[in-house]
Amino acid sequence: MSPNQTPDLIKKIYPSLIWEKKSQDELFLTFDDGPHPEVTPWILDLLDHYQAKATFFCVGENLAQFNQTAIDTVNRGHKLGNHTNHHENGWKTKTREYLKSIYECNELFTEIQRRKNELFRPPYGRIKRSQILELKSDYRIIMWSHLAGDFKKKLDVSKSIRMLKKTRPGSIIVFHDNEKSFENLKAILPACLEHWSSLNYKFSVIS
Repeated sequence: MSPNQTPDLIKKIYPSLIWEKKSQDELFLTFDDGPHPEVTPWILDLLDHYQAKATFFCVGENLAQFNQTAIDTVNRGHKLGNHTNHHENGWKTKTREYLKSIYECNELFTEIQRRKNELFRPPYGRIKRSQILELKSDYRIIMWSHLAGDFKKKLDVSKSIRMLKKTRPGSIIVFHDNEKSFENLKAILPACLEHWSSLNYKFSVIS
């Protein structure tokens, strides 16, 4: 199983969602589902080694439980984004309930960042058009161009690394800072950061 690269057709069907960014020399690393008290600090230390910045899309339940880890993430120059309060699947959740979860999560961000959060990523990438319409005036909905697949139990790690090395400037790449993905992540992320750094890529937050 290899990482997923978002087809151009999907990007055209949902043009209001952000799949990649224009850049000559930047990659945009993102991490979903944290913060996690062990995985997130490991990632932060590795990113520091490569002078890399990233965007972390946090689940509200984890933000409440591991608040200090989120604060440390911000203090080290990274950015946080909203990933709902309970990691809801938008396709299976009524729009009113989905929005409520997002707003509850955003209250936690306000306490940490002292300002409203403007970045949102739907869990599983699943979001209804009705939800997009409700959110797009207040949030930039961030999707991805490449999905590392680190959460997959039967992932072919070497193939994942080969595929991720083919990313291009402006790519938005999804990893996960959760326990389920950690073993795969420990193999994939250092190898990719070393490769991308050798090509003189910069690693920036989504702003």
